[in-house]
Amino acid sequence: MNQDLRYIKTEHNLRSAMLQLLKEKEFQKIAVTDICKLANCSRNAFYQHYEGKENLYQAIITDIVIAIEESCRPVVESLSELNFEAEKLYLSNILTAVEDNRSVLTQLLMLPQEDFSKQVKDMIITALTQNVGGWEKQVSLDYIHYFAGGITSFISYWLTQTSYDLDQAVEALVAVTLGHGKVIEKRE
Repeated sequence: MNQDLRYIKTEHNLRSAMLQLLKEKEFQKIAVTDICKLANCSRNAFYQHYEGKENLYQAIITDIVIAIEESCRPVVESLSELNFEAEKLYLSNILTAVEDNRSVLTQLLMLPQEDFSKQVKDMIITALTQNVGGWEKQVSLDYIHYFAGGITSFISYWLTQTSYDLDQAVEALVAVTLGHGKVIEKRE
């Protein structure tokens, strides 16, 4: 059990160290030695977890991708079942996944050298195209790209420029997405 706890603690420290170093310098200038020093672990311990710094960075991104992909699953069986509440639940699910990863996402979105917003948008497009199920004849790729771009832009705005909590962010996104930017009432 102690070994498992040490492994988990080292994993956490490595990820935290990578995120801290990304605040200070470009990814290309980060060395495994820098990560190990900040994580307070040996290079051997690092290599027990990852093949290189690229794998560590990708592991951080993958955790976020999986959470957001899962949140993009349809909440109704068919488009004919879509109503205001289902649409609001769908948007809320996406923002809840973002909220669960808020600190890491905020940091990655604010990195000057990375275009993490593009990665988020591409991830949402992939999730939406994989999760449309029987809807592919009813939902165009044009709309998926438009929607993913809008959601990505809102997520970036929410995390980097507002102090909204999750509920406020959901209400703002619902107003913008379903109410054309106006304060909206429930619709049936």
